[in-house]
Amino acid sequence: MHSKQRKSDSIQVSIRMRPLLLPYEDECAWTVQNSTNTICTLKYFSDSRSNLPNSLDLSAGNVNPLLLRDRDFKRRFTDFFQSYSFRFDNIFAQDSNTQDIYYKIARPVTMAALHGYNGTVLVYGQTTSGKTYTMLGTPEKPGILPCALCDIFTQIKRDEECEYRIGVSYMEIYNEVINDLLVPGSSNLKVKDDASEGVVVAGLKKEMIQEFEEAIDLVNFGEEHRCYRETSVHDHSSRSHTIFKVYIESRNGKDGSTKKSCLNLVDLAGSERLNEFDMRVEATGEAGYINKSLFVLTNVINRLAEGKGGYIPYRDSKLTRVLSMALGGNSLTSIVCTVSPAIMNFHQTLSTLRFATR
Repeated sequence: MHSKQRKSDSIQVSIRMRPLLLPYEDECAWTVQNSTNTICTLKYFSDSRSNLPNSLDLSAGNVNPLLLRDRDFKRRFTDFFQSYSFRFDNIFAQDSNTQDIYYKIARPVTMAALHGYNGTVLVYGQTTSGKTYTMLGTPEKPGILPCALCDIFTQIKRDEECEYRIGVSYMEIYNEVINDLLVPGSSNLKVKDDASEGVVVAGLKKEMIQEFEEAIDLVNFGEEHRCYRETSVHDHSSRSHTIFKVYIESRNGKDGSTKKSCLNLVDLAGSERLNEFDMRVEATGEAGYINKSLFVLTNVINRLAEGKGGYIPYRDSKLTRVLSMALGGNSLTSIVCTVSPAIMNFHQTLSTLRFATR
C-alpha cells in the first residue's frame, strides 16, 4: 500500500521517527528510506507476520467473539497483515537531531515571518512519539520553538536598517476552552474579529520582550501551567493544544515602511485511542474534543492545499479559528508528525501516517 502527500508551495508535511525506547521497546516495525523520503514497514516484520493465521479462529477459544462485532477491531486486525509505504516532503530517521529538523522545515517559516509573512509550525504525534520533545527540546538539545526564538533575536540584532518590536503570548486550548498560560486563572477566553488586527483572542496577554532569555522564561512559566495528565502509557502526557505566538513588528529606518506578522508555534495534543489507553470519563471527554479539533484542522489544511478557494471551515473549532490568519493566503505552514518505530506502537504510528496523508 502506497500513499503520497499532496504537494503545496505553502504547506509542507514532514515525518520524524524517534529511536526505540529501550528496554521497553525492543523491535522495530517501521523503517525510513532516506533516498526516496519514504517510511515503510520492515520486510522482516512483514515476513514474520506471514506465519500468523490470516483469519480469526474462534474454535480455539482465544478470541472474544464480541470483538468481531467491533468494526474497528476488524479493521485493525486486517491492518496488521498489510505492508505500508508512505512518502512525504521530508522524513527524518531515528538518528536525526532537532536542530537539523528546524533548519530544514521550520527556519524558512521563521525567516518569512521576519519579512512580514504569517507562518505556522505544527507538531503532531501520539503520546510518547517525541512530539513535545521536538517542539521544546531540552536545554542541551533545544527544540523548534527555542531555535526559532534564538534565530529571530539573532537576525534582528544583525539588521541595521530596521527597528523591531517583539511580543509573545502563550495559550492552551483544552476541551475547546482557551486559557492564558502567562496569566494563571485567566480562562475561557473568547475569539473575536477585530477591525484592525483580524482574528484575536480577547484578553490574551501579549508580553513585549527584548531578549531571547526573556522569551524562554515565559515558555517555561507557561509550561508549568499547561494541562498534563498521567495516562497508562505516559506519566506526563499533554492533554491540550498549545500555541506560542511571536508578534513581529518592524520599521525600516530609510523609507519608513512597516511590516507586521505573527509566527505560531503549535504543539498539538496527542490523539491516542481510548480503547487502548484510558476509558475514564474525563479522558473520554478530552479525546472527543482533541479528535474533533484535529479533524477540523485536517479539513482546513486539505482545502488550503487543494487551492480551489471557496469556504474554509475555520470556525468549526477554536484551534483553526485562532490560526486562521496564519494558515491561508500568503502564509507558510509546516507540519511535523512524530512517530515511533516500535512494533508495540504499530497502530499508533499507522494512525499518525494516515493523518499526515489526508
